[in-house]
Amino acid sequence: MKKEKWITVTNKYTYLLLLTIPVAIIKIIFYDLKQTNISDISFQIFLSIIIAIIGIYFFVRLNSYSLWMNPNHPKPNNDDR
Repeated sequence: MKKEKWITVTNKYTYLLLLTIPVAIIKIIFYDLKQTNISDISFQIFLSIIIAIIGIYFFVRLNSYSLWMNPNHPKPNNDDR
């Protein structure tokens, strides 16, 4: 039994959207934790996490078939079962 592939990468440049994850982690470690006010720290960490989530969301949206959002994307092969 093969696992279904629901993400098919057609444009290799969409992998750049996944770079938001390490950039957000580096930003949190080297920049956000050096703030002095706790509200500034929490807001900047929240902002970094939101930007990483948006990058992941767009990566999945651009690389998966959807009749409404991405109808020209190739459908995954379900005949491999």
